[in-house]
Amino acid sequence: MFYLLGALLAPLRVALAFIVLFLVWPFALLQVVGLSEEKLKEPLKGWRNSIAHGSVYFLSRLMFFLLGFMRIRVRGRQASRLEAPILVAAPHSTFFDPIILLPCDLPKVVSRTENLHVPVIGALLRFNQAILVSRHDPASRKKVVEEVKRRATSRGKWPQVLFFPEGTCSNKKALLKFKPGAFIAGVPIQPVLIRYPNSLDSTTWAWRGPGVLKVIWLTASQLCTTVEVEFLPVYHPSAEESTNPTLYASNVQKTMAQALSIPATECEFVGNLPVCAVGCLRVALEPQLWELSKALRKMRWTPGGNLQPPLSNGPERLGHQELARWLGLAHLEVANGLHTFFQQDEEGRVDSREVQLALQALEGTHSPKELTQLAFQVSSRISP
Repeated sequence: MFYLLGALLAPLRVALAFIVLFLVWPFALLQVVGLSEEKLKEPLKGWRNSIAHGSVYFLSRLMFFLLGFMRIRVRGRQASRLEAPILVAAPHSTFFDPIILLPCDLPKVVSRTENLHVPVIGALLRFNQAILVSRHDPASRKKVVEEVKRRATSRGKWPQVLFFPEGTCSNKKALLKFKPGAFIAGVPIQPVLIRYPNSLDSTTWAWRGPGVLKVIWLTASQLCTTVEVEFLPVYHPSAEESTNPTLYASNVQKTMAQALSIPATECEFVGNLPVCAVGCLRVALEPQLWELSKALRKMRWTPGGNLQPPLSNGPERLGHQELARWLGLAHLEVANGLHTFFQQDEEGRVDSREVQLALQALEGTHSPKELTQLAFQVSSRISP
């Protein structure tokens, strides 16, 4: 049944949803066409806002409905913009999460400047009067902080601003460390929980998870996908939290984690690399393994394939060609870059023990205890 729906229902749904997405484009442009940058720095009112807002809202709901999101359950009460100028939503687990903009009445968002150049998405960001940040420009981040403060302290003049404080998608099993951007203004915020209470988790798009196309296909293949949005009570910061955004973010994270019954962690992402705080440092989690796995995926190497560790007669040193043959790669030259992930000797060869341990860890089928035992086993051999 699932494969039948995937073959028949998913293509139709995706095609119709994309048609509706492009229909949103002219209505989004209608709100901002002919307006100067100065006018866009103030909240829009009048016919532009009423016509464009209603049309974009309706078409956005229709687009998600066509993708299978037929039910959006809402629990709790959304606070007014005077009660809570800022909304923070978590866990951020998928690119479908913007669906919560609908029950929140299309609040303003924070997005990357680069997204302005994406067709349709750029028009929607201009329509939304989104706060734009460049991840490569420190001056841009300072301007974003000032803009968030300006809107949050406008006493209801601006609509609410919605943040995903984790900053990237996770697998919903724990909350990543909250970034302090939403908490710098020191104003009351309202936590918003996102749940996908479906029998099959087809929406999660996270590190080491399925890609965009697979997530869309799996989700569109379901008869119905349900989203649950829960508004928690407004969180009023203490005097200390108002002046300490990091503390404020941490306490809100713990409150939301408790409501979700999942852990609150210190793990976060810097770019595409997962890191964890150790004292004052941010230590990468499996940095070399992460980069190695990406390189191997590009070479279409699959774990557990043709790997025959040459450890029966003791450790061996592997050159470029030996490593390529050992991994069963069709083209020997593609193994040249793999050497950079391991320590090399004077002749540019790598220790087969290090390679074996790394590949066994990438398989993901061994427990930490088994990997530790294997590490002791291969390390006990005398190096050549």
